[in-house]
Amino acid sequence: MNFRASVCASLSKRLLPPPMKRTVDYQAYVGWRDESLSRSWSSFSDAHIAGKDVLDFGCGDGSLSFFLAADKQPRSILGVDINAAGIARAKGRLAEFALPAGVRLDFKLGSTDGLPVAEQSVDTLVAFDCLEHVMSPLPIFQDWYRVLRPGGRCLIEWFPYKGPWGPHMESLIPIPWAHVIFGQEAMLRAAEHVYDSPQFVPRHWDLDENGHKKPNKWKAWSSFKEQGYINELDMRGFEVLVRQSGLRIDRFDKRSFSGSPLRQKLGHALMQMPVVGEYFLSYAVIELVR
Repeated sequence: MNFRASVCASLSKRLLPPPMKRTVDYQAYVGWRDESLSRSWSSFSDAHIAGKDVLDFGCGDGSLSFFLAADKQPRSILGVDINAAGIARAKGRLAEFALPAGVRLDFKLGSTDGLPVAEQSVDTLVAFDCLEHVMSPLPIFQDWYRVLRPGGRCLIEWFPYKGPWGPHMESLIPIPWAHVIFGQEAMLRAAEHVYDSPQFVPRHWDLDENGHKKPNKWKAWSSFKEQGYINELDMRGFEVLVRQSGLRIDRFDKRSFSGSPLRQKLGHALMQMPVVGEYFLSYAVIELVR
């Protein structure tokens, strides 16, 4: 490791907190995820779901789809994800799920080539915690435009790249803005080192189907682009791509630090600063309109 990677790895090992139960127990994660999505949904209006045909983009195991189907009275919900294991788990849960009368719910395996959905067949598209993982955003935005009916909406919860936890690697590198301080390659080399260290407790996503720790995947990458997990999209880039797709930004609410009122107030003030303000943006609540 070079000097920056060595410092990043050393600090990370010292700062590693005990893992939260939801990160090592998948069933605990499912329960936490359901609660988390319920809180996230509070930023949006039920009117965008009731009686509507809804597409859950990047649905994962289907937690948001099940929450909306159970409580928000949609006409239909289709969950789509490119992760076959996630879709399989969602279908398994669906087989035992008590759907309200008149609500249709299904899940389909998608691809990076486009959504398995007919043109202008969707009233509302929801995309929570997934936009940062879309490696080619413009074709996806264009496909969202294609499947939405005129006046249809995209409801998005997005964690931009420049924020304190933009790389989504805090289980290994618990240092805010590590990608800014150390750079991508140093961060990945540090993650490679921490993953094999005795201090690191594997999370449920680090285990194979037999419960064994997976091989060290971090050895394969020197950049987030190679990794194919984080797209490095920032606010300016997002706005440009949305305009190119034909969609219109109707709402863009920026959220900074959580915690105490003083912490929130500080985060809000820092977020208003020119040039560097985006680095204090933890996540954004967005509505796009076709």
